[in-house]
This record gives sequence, structure tokens and C-alpha cells, in this order.
Amino acid sequence: MRYADGGGLTPVGRQRRETVRMQAAELFEQNIKPPEVARRLRVSPKSAYQWQQMWRDGGVRALVSRGSSGSRCRLSPRCLEKLAAYLDEGPAAHGWVEDQVWTAARVATLIGRKFHVSYSVFGCGATRLMHRLGFSPQVPARRVAERDEQAVTVWKEATWAEVKEPGRPCGGYVCFEDEAGFTRRPPKGRTWGRRGRTPQVTVSGRRSGRLSVAGLIAMRPGSRTRLCHRLRTHPAGKGQRRSIGERDFIALIDGVHHLVKAPIVLVWDRLNTHVSHAMRELIAEREWLTVFLLPAYSPDLNPVEWVWAHVKRSLANLAVVALDRLEVLVRNRLKRLQYRPDTLDGFIAGTGLTFDDPASP
Repeated sequence: MRYADGGGLTPVGRQRRETVRMQAAELFEQNIKPPEVARRLRVSPKSAYQWQQMWRDGGVRALVSRGSSGSRCRLSPRCLEKLAAYLDEGPAAHGWVEDQVWTAARVATLIGRKFHVSYSVFGCGATRLMHRLGFSPQVPARRVAERDEQAVTVWKEATWAEVKEPGRPCGGYVCFEDEAGFTRRPPKGRTWGRRGRTPQVTVSGRRSGRLSVAGLIAMRPGSRTRLCHRLRTHPAGKGQRRSIGERDFIALIDGVHHLVKAPIVLVWDRLNTHVSHAMRELIAEREWLTVFLLPAYSPDLNPVEWVWAHVKRSLANLAVVALDRLEVLVRNRLKRLQYRPDTLDGFIAGTGLTFDDPASP
């Protein structure tokens, strides 16, 4: 059987399909009917009937993959490996320093420079070759230029081991904290619309206050992961505070301690409120509280950031509502997550930080 390389089937994919067809041939030899073969191998009945007919006409050899169809690639496998490595280096490494975008035209130019082979941009050219190499057009994630990757690596290897140290007080919880703001102007989300007509969402154009929310995820091996939060409403107007203060943060931590009735190891970022003199005094008054700071510009290490992304995604394209109604919606979304510990465990797993002991059920 033949499959086109341009259709997205790699050699590994062809081998995987061939293995399924060989399994089907073994079942045919046992006089098993195509519908049952389709059920066992999780393929369509149409495929099973086609394979049976090919097996009857040519035996097992008729089901062996014969490689990709169409014309051969103009670059050797070694050149394809080099091209993939060049693309991973980014456009700046090859002279396009004004932005960080790989376009099909630039890829075609790069192929000409490195391998002296001419490729068109569309059709069977650079675009198809990119798909064949496993690349696809994507919106990149942003990473701050001031981020110190070495400091992040040291934190993940050394500090995190200290945070989850088994010698800490028995029954202690590791807690991650972060804060976020919500306004009456919601984030944009995908929706269906007619081609050529961009959908429009009516939003508020006034600065009519905001919500500040502090969230905290508490986890301990063998226990259910918990989510606690504290919300503050900031009405519009000059001179009004528009963020959560030290007393609010410590009230949230005290509430979590009262709930879990265990020592707390707190991990949070370097927000000025977290490292202020007043906050340090409040922390020193609590013997059951130990604090670790995340490295600068490393939100990917904080699972609470995933909570905010989840909540804000659920509020996309929100209709115009009053501030008190927005507060009700945010509380509702957070309360839902409190009853979904598996989702919270997924947020923690997304950071790459794990305990030696498996997470709780």
C-alpha cells in the first residue's frame, strides 16, 4: 500500500499502520470476519473489508507498505535533519534579525543558501516540506528577555528539592500563591462567524473598577489538592487602591492554615507586596509558615497561573455586566475548580514540578 509523504504520514506512521494490517492478516487466517477485525483493531469496517480483499488476492505481501508515493524529496535524509536543526535555531541565527518569524519564503531562501536547491514557496515547495518535517504554523508563547534560565534551572534542581524536603514538619502542605486582576472588558475568545465578517463583541469602554483575586493551591502527597482564594473589589475613582495588600495576603494564608491544620511551605513570586517589610514581619510572627521565592520572570513554575488562564478563558467574550455581577461569575468559576482536584493536579503537573511520592487520589 502507498501513502503520500505530503499527507502527513512519516515513516514511523507508515510502520505503525503496517503493523495493524499484519495483525489483521493474522485474524483473517483465523477466519475472523471483517466487522470483528475492525472492532478488535479499532479501524473502520471499510478498511477491514479492503484489507481482506487484498489479503485474498496477494496474501500478506499485499499488505506490506511500499513506501511513499509521488516524486522523491530533493533533499537527502541528512539534509532534512540539518534543515530541521537550522529552523530550530531561529531566523535571527540566519540573518533575519528584525523579527522572530519563519515564513515559507524565508525557508525557501534558507534551503537555497545551505543546500543550493531551489524550492517554491507554496504547493509542493517549502510549505509542504515544513509539514513533512513536523512543523506547523503556530502562535508562539512569549518569554521575557530578562529571564535568567540558569537561575530557573538551579531553582528547579536545588530549591525545589528543599521545598519538598521530607525532613520538614510532619503533615506540611506545599502552597503556591499568585494574584490576578479582572475587569469588565473580557478577554477575546474564538467563536463561529461568517467568512469575511469578523464577529463583534460589545464591551464596556469605561474604567469602572476591577477585581483583584489572590489564589492559593495547597498540595500534599496522599491528600486532596485544594484551591483557596480571596477576592477584593476596587470601585472606579482616583485615589482608590487597585490591588491586594499585605493584610489580604496574610488573611488568605491564615485561612488555609486553619483549613488544613498543618504547617505550610509557601512558594510565591517576587511581587513588591510579597517582599515588603510589613509582609516580612507578618511572616516572622508565624512559626508554622516557611516562604520560598520563585526566580524572577518564571510564571511557568507557578500552577496558579494555569488557574487564571482557565478562569479567563471561561469568561471570554463576556457580555457587558456590572462589577458585582463579574464578581459573582469569578467566584463561581473558582468554586467549580475547588471541586475538581484532578484539574488542579493537572495544573501542577504542567509546571514540571513533582513530588517523590505520587500525587493523591
